[in-house]
Amino acid sequence: MLRSNSLQPSSGPKPRRTSRISLRRGRPMRHNGTLVSRTNGDRRPEAGNRPPASGFRPAFLLLLLASCLFTGCSRLPVLEDLSGMNYTFMNQDSAGVSFPSAYRGKIVVMSFIYTHCPDICPLTTNNMQHLQDTLTADKLKGVEFVTMTFDPNRDTPSVLKEYAEIRGIKFGDWDFLSGSGANTDSVTYAVGVRYFPNDSTYSKNGRLSYYITHTDKCVLMDRDGRVRGEYSGSQLDFRKIVKDIKSLE
Repeated sequence: MLRSNSLQPSSGPKPRRTSRISLRRGRPMRHNGTLVSRTNGDRRPEAGNRPPASGFRPAFLLLLLASCLFTGCSRLPVLEDLSGMNYTFMNQDSAGVSFPSAYRGKIVVMSFIYTHCPDICPLTTNNMQHLQDTLTADKLKGVEFVTMTFDPNRDTPSVLKEYAEIRGIKFGDWDFLSGSGANTDSVTYAVGVRYFPNDSTYSKNGRLSYYITHTDKCVLMDRDGRVRGEYSGSQLDFRKIVKDIKSLE
């Protein structure tokens, strides 16, 4: 038995020296064209058998990145799918409109306002008009504008029509929708628009008067009723929304 180096020698006769076992590295053997060490099993490919450097990888990655940028990766994500909804509203002509099925097959830019709004809503409506003119100038067809009021108690179809006519809005591809509170809540909640009335008062003629705090948002819907973009209505980024509309054509 080999003794441990940590043991102290005894006073008795010295043990015979054991012969050292020399572990010589054996000659490498060849396996499938690869040199293999007999002692540690390391495989070291010969210079002539090394795999060729993959110089095509950088070019391939660049092509993949370019393809991603100009095709699938540039597509707008689906933020919310409204296609399963079925709510009835009235447009400015008091005609029934089934939302969103009435706009299936069209790209929709949808805004949310109330006609008594003193600041954000007029800016939003003005931006929608400017966007409509921009799309007409760019000859982009098949885009429908929808403005929904979240104050249906005061914003009846006739009030919405007067609101639009004063601003010279073209009704050919633009609907102003008013509906029940429940239907309005369902749609606005789905797209992330929140609103609540502030303290109310009565005007001199006895009419209820109040302002509404609300989200400043408009959304872009594709031809299948899915929300694909969200924007500030009062501070609309025209370049971005036009680019997004073109990507849905």
